Amino acid sequence: MPPTKAKRKAKPVRRQPKQRRSRETVDAVLDAVAKVLKRDGAGGLTTNHIARAAGVSIGSIYQYFPNKAALYTALFNRHIEESSRLVESTLVEHAASPLDEVVRALVEAMIEVHAIDPALHELLSTGAPHGAEVARDFEKRLHGALRLAISSRPKELGVSGDLERKLFVLTQMIEALSHGVVLRRPPRMSLAAAKEEAVRAVLVYLHA
Repeated sequence: MPPTKAKRKAKPVRRQPKQRRSRETVDAVLDAVAKVLKRDGAGGLTTNHIARAAGVSIGSIYQYFPNKAALYTALFNRHIEESSRLVESTLVEHAASPLDEVVRALVEAMIEVHAIDPALHELLSTGAPHGAEVARDFEKRLHGALRLAISSRPKELGVSGDLERKLFVLTQMIEALSHGVVLRRPPRMSLAAAKEEAVRAVLVYLHA
């Protein structure tokens, strides 16, 4: 039995770009989507506007993206992949660091990646189809990074049977605080001050 319309998922791309020129075209289109979204909002996201901003033909867009939902999904996926690479590189960079420094670096990295383009991040968080599924995948990666950081430093943190509970809370804290610091902090609070408060909150819970 064919899947019903409600169960169909938007594919991020119609075909995967393998050649360098194809990848450059896809990146140009996604950059244009971001530009149009911030300038005109979701209502102004048309293939004409995207093609003009990207400097490509409308046919080039449909070659890779079958519909608007696929464009949203691909842009959101790119953001999540960038965040995941940052988490992984942070672990590698702080492989020999004390646990508190690793956790601090993870929190700061998460905040910094969202602070690059907060307006776009807000739009993606509220409008990307299947964004929740992609976000859950990233949540698993962050959870795994925290597990690795803690389990490889057993003498620095007295966690035994409650490790899973602590990992769950830490993951949720870091994700929520990184979004909040960038998008929801009080007008008079600087990014640096909000970042420091977020780090302090996570470290307090870490050692609770």
